[in-house]
Amino acid sequence: MQEPPDLLEATPRLRLDARLFAETLTFAFATGSSPEAFERVLRSYRPGASTFDPELFARDLFVKDLVSRCLCVSADKRDRYPLLQRPLFALLTHPSADSHTLAFRHQVLRALTKSPDAAKPVELAWAEIRYLFELFQGGERARHGAAVMRRLDILRALKNTVEKLEEAFAQATGPLARVRDFAARVKTSDAWAHLASLLDYESNLATVDLRLRLGHDGEIRSFAIQRVEENQQNPWYVSPLRRFLSRLALMFRGLHVRSSELLGRLVENVFDEMQDVWLQLYQLMLDFEVYLAALRFRALAKSKGLEVTLPELLSSEDATPSRFERLFNPFLLLESGAPVPCDIDHGSRAITIITGPNSGGKTRLLQAVGLSQLLAQAGLFVPARSARMSLRTGMFVSLVQQAEADQTEGRLGTELLRIRRLFESLPRGGLAILDELCSGTNPTEGEEIFQLLIELLGELSPAAFISTHFLGLAARLEQDRPVELAFLQVELGPNGKATYRFAAGVARTSLARGVAERLGVTRESLRALLDQRQAEQEVAAPEQDSGPTSSGPSLSGKSEPAS
Repeated sequence: MQEPPDLLEATPRLRLDARLFAETLTFAFATGSSPEAFERVLRSYRPGASTFDPELFARDLFVKDLVSRCLCVSADKRDRYPLLQRPLFALLTHPSADSHTLAFRHQVLRALTKSPDAAKPVELAWAEIRYLFELFQGGERARHGAAVMRRLDILRALKNTVEKLEEAFAQATGPLARVRDFAARVKTSDAWAHLASLLDYESNLATVDLRLRLGHDGEIRSFAIQRVEENQQNPWYVSPLRRFLSRLALMFRGLHVRSSELLGRLVENVFDEMQDVWLQLYQLMLDFEVYLAALRFRALAKSKGLEVTLPELLSSEDATPSRFERLFNPFLLLESGAPVPCDIDHGSRAITIITGPNSGGKTRLLQAVGLSQLLAQAGLFVPARSARMSLRTGMFVSLVQQAEADQTEGRLGTELLRIRRLFESLPRGGLAILDELCSGTNPTEGEEIFQLLIELLGELSPAAFISTHFLGLAARLEQDRPVELAFLQVELGPNGKATYRFAAGVARTSLARGVAERLGVTRESLRALLDQRQAEQEVAAPEQDSGPTSSGPSLSGKSEPAS
């Protein structure tokens, strides 16, 4: 097998199970398939070597929702084909730490964004390949006696697709030139020559010249065949005499073979010869979809007045501080308003402690940092105007702590198990993201556990972002700094409300009183609520006591007079 036209890695390789793909495609070619036929093939997708464990971050960061709602959504609701989400999800949950691979993907994305129409060849090529594989779902024709014609349609579409790939990428340079080179290699192969001659034979068996006689009303009165010329130049051509003798020989042996059966056998042979091409085209289609998803994310951000960027990536040993300029949470693009971006600086091995009131944006910030790391190490755009980031060896995220029906530990036990799992699983040079650590226990014990975590986490040397409501402890840590620490607090506006931006330092208040007032949970509002309910009950009591004027039937069965 020749090298595939790989658009995701500098060293080309297959990311699909070749045997499983061949079995699936052969069955679909013979009998037709359902839309789910290729699900097993997609499940075999191998995104590449990664030290990240999806179990440690995928659920809490809602990576599936990121793919389906932020990356695969299109502004054009009339799109004929949806993007296949499974390969993109696999790439995001198995981020790469190979700088050469990520630089290669950046090179492709820069080529696709250098001008407004630069991505058109990819969009058209992807649609052509998607259409080609959609033809394998034509099982209805196979059941109604048109199996050979259906297979010929698929082979024609294959030929058309390869020709269009070569044409669309004729001027391509860099990694995208691999598509043109792939199409050129296919067209010089023996399998391609057999494909082209078979299609020519089937569609151009002979040329017939006719002479028509028309009446005054334009209707045909008669016609006569003037000349019949068979396509003798085609390699599959057999003279009429040889065709007659072949059938006569079969008849003497008691055999009867129809022409359609012979044509069907030729079609199957040509299909088999192109097996490698089918596989490489399918993987190329999936590669195109990764970049189309990145471009759709870029367009979604632009529609909200925001920018995305290809980050500057630093090695894990580089001590240069990381920085985000105008960072935003991708999920906030789905809200009616535009997200509020913020600027974040943090050391490559610093533990950043985030404080501030509820609903101030702390959890959204943690989520944005985690998603940016995944997008960066997938080689895609990150949600910021500019970004400088360190490559990480792994990530541990704990943002969503929901009670489980079979949970055996209480809130404190769950918190402690959460911390233990962090130290069991996070490799050196990783990224830890924790939201509201130890908020489920009393402040004194919670602060002890929190301080222990900070000190031991410093020995593991990861970067970490941790939000907390232990404002007193955070203030003491800001003074003592037992390890490399940074502090961010929710920025408050002149009216005392959160701006959803962050500034250096530790918050002095959680604004609990303000939140209580906004939600109507003050002494005065609760007292008024109780008084209102009491009044409503007093009004309802007389109505419940009043009843009919007659006393109803007596025990003897006769009605009693009214009192």
